Amino acid sequence: MLIPTPYESLQKNTIIIGGDIIGLLKQKNYNIEALFNELKKLKSTHLNQFYNTLLFLWLADIVELDEHTLILKRK
Repeated sequence: MLIPTPYESLQKNTIIIGGDIIGLLKQKNYNIEALFNELKKLKSTHLNQFYNTLLFLWLADIVELDEHTLILKRK
């Protein structure tokens, strides 16, 4: 769910994780596995949350996938 609830940790919300992913992609392009490993260093996130966030960013036309590399479309 994108809208935070009072019972949810904001650090595990899709929008917050998306912001962290955008921050990492501003530094350099990552392949999906390396991006997940880098994000896990910053905060504990589950693979399912990670994929849901990538789907959200792709649907919002913020990232694109070139082969196995994620590229930030807007800088």
